[in-house]
Amino acid sequence: MKIQKKYKSIQIFALILFLISFLSSGMLNAKKNSTQWNHDTQSNLINIRNTNGKFYAYIVLLFNENPHFVNLVQEDSIPLKVIQKERYNLNEYKNYLLSVKNSKIEKLAKRILSIYQNPLKYNKKDLLLVQNQLEKLNIILRFSKNTRVQSGKIVLDYCIYGIKKIINIKHPFFNIKEKIYNIQPFIYYDEFSTSNSTFYFDMIYINSEEVENDFYIAKMIIDNKNIETMFFVGARVSEDIKYCIIKAFPNSKSIKNKIWKMFIIHELTHKVLNNQYNYYDNVTGEELSLSSTIYADPYLGLSVMYSYLDYNINNPHRIAANNYIRFVAKRIGKLDLISNPSDLKYLNIKKIKKVTEEHFNTIINNLKK
Repeated sequence: MKIQKKYKSIQIFALILFLISFLSSGMLNAKKNSTQWNHDTQSNLINIRNTNGKFYAYIVLLFNENPHFVNLVQEDSIPLKVIQKERYNLNEYKNYLLSVKNSKIEKLAKRILSIYQNPLKYNKKDLLLVQNQLEKLNIILRFSKNTRVQSGKIVLDYCIYGIKKIINIKHPFFNIKEKIYNIQPFIYYDEFSTSNSTFYFDMIYINSEEVENDFYIAKMIIDNKNIETMFFVGARVSEDIKYCIIKAFPNSKSIKNKIWKMFIIHELTHKVLNNQYNYYDNVTGEELSLSSTIYADPYLGLSVMYSYLDYNINNPHRIAANNYIRFVAKRIGKLDLISNPSDLKYLNIKKIKKVTEEHFNTIINNLKK
């Protein structure tokens, strides 16, 4: 927070009061947010203030005219007065080139400049080669040509500093032929805060802290330790959740891998709905994701369902869980499950899987109509 100094007609007493008020509120906010702020800011600076990070920052500056990441590398290196100049991004990138000492990065940085200035020289194969070279430097981007302009200007569909790993886990229902990656960014991005299927057609994001949290709680439950103040999948740990977690993990060695797989299947469901069906309804997406996780791992999936029932009444996850319960109750002829969903966990596993598959297919068939 910056304070503008005003020297006209300021009484000393008023100034003292102002400073006391400002410092008090600042200290309170610092205490409240210091952990999160320090974690995000420090990790950003540590990860981006290296050779590869700087290269990434200047690529974003060149193509997107976005100075944010360059200013993370060195604070105020591109001030407002520079941004207001025409073609400032190109000039700043050329200045950056003069400072590069690594010969491999220099060669690649010059190629990037050529792509920006002479887009017609490069075909898809050329661009893919450069993308693969950048990926080795932890710069994940995809070039595409803007066909709306005659110059064939090349733009970035995305540009992320981090790594991506191909997902080998199979979805229980969808046959996914295209390659899908899990993106693991090195610095903070607004769009990668919680696990989601991302805006990008070939990527999902799994928040490792969420996985670690649920792994830790599941292990605490199995070890019969106190978890009263903890939240599993964002919900207070109920007796239903405890029952399902204990059933899901006969031994503690498999916990983290199974939870990781659960997250992957959940996000893959959303990704296929977006990519193949062009469908984005939150409730339906959560309902199908829930079916997928329950079918793949019944007790772990049910623990997620019981978590959703603790969410806000208007939350899409809770609505999806109630929709699933109503479907199961009607399909197996046990309508009392609607008012007493706790009994659902006692159903035979084969019956749960069968009715869950029917639930999934019913929704998908309705989407195809």
